[in-house]
Amino acid sequence: MNKFVLTCGDINGIGPEIAIKTLNKVSSKNSSQKFYFICPANIFYNTIEHINPNFEFEITSKLKNDSSGLITVLDIGNFRQSAGKPTIQSGKAAYKSLVKAFALLNTKTVHAVITAPVSKTALHKAGILFPGQTEMFAEWTNTSKYVMTFLSRKFNAALLTIHKPIKEVPVLLKLKKLITAFNVIYRMLIDDLGISNPRIAVLGLNPHAGEGGIIGNEERNIITPAIQKFSKVHSIDGPFSPDAFFANRLYKDYNMVLGMYHDQVLVPFKLLNFRGGVNYTAGLPIVRTSPDHGVAYDIAGEYIADESSMIKAYRYAAQIAKKRMTNFIEK
Repeated sequence: MNKFVLTCGDINGIGPEIAIKTLNKVSSKNSSQKFYFICPANIFYNTIEHINPNFEFEITSKLKNDSSGLITVLDIGNFRQSAGKPTIQSGKAAYKSLVKAFALLNTKTVHAVITAPVSKTALHKAGILFPGQTEMFAEWTNTSKYVMTFLSRKFNAALLTIHKPIKEVPVLLKLKKLITAFNVIYRMLIDDLGISNPRIAVLGLNPHAGEGGIIGNEERNIITPAIQKFSKVHSIDGPFSPDAFFANRLYKDYNMVLGMYHDQVLVPFKLLNFRGGVNYTAGLPIVRTSPDHGVAYDIAGEYIADESSMIKAYRYAAQIAKKRMTNFIEK
């Protein structure tokens, strides 16, 4: 039996809502799977007053390793809800749900976690200073070589730097860091997505990919040497000028597009995939996926949120977990 855990995310956003809507869609069709949902009991009860659950559930505060068909709601205590804004309470609840989820992963009670969106502002208000969920799971698993990726049917994207100010990106751009990212992405495409002979595209940092050093030297001095070194063994191309790359839809020719900073690839990715993309942390020993959108404070409490991305996050988690188990058996 495959087992999955969903977190509540920020309780003042749409996290609990899209988690329950997702369970409504996927749990009834998967009798061979077990689902856990980590959420404050009072928030769960409040949410199901507006979204009728079509699944049977039990609420408990203890970790349980069972194979019943019930949805196990793991209660993390009562937290005050203030829909539509980041608070200390929402930051603490989000963090506590993530800690509990990792405990389930760490004890191999579940095969994957699907995390609802959190607010970095709320986490910081609560004294949790991680830049994001990606970095949390990387630290908890003692993983230094990881890459934030975004998966979809249209194209897959990856980030060399994640939640960093633009002014810091050139300083962080190192040949060794690029080679590490190439290797993590390559192994993920093969081991987790089952793509044989994957092709990777790399974007430049500067306009026109540096224009031969006229606009910037990072491409000539760092990115191109890294690509040349990696291309001796694997299929990788670039650095491409991002505007021409996406205008000519060259992403269709590659299994992964690596950008140097956050918005460089996430603007086109979300333009093409909003409500359909999935955030996946490559390189971790555990499987963690998440929707590619935020907490949506602007519609929190209206119960009109679209759960499509959360559902796709579950499907990718199930696909990757199954592939990893198959790889393990074959080895």
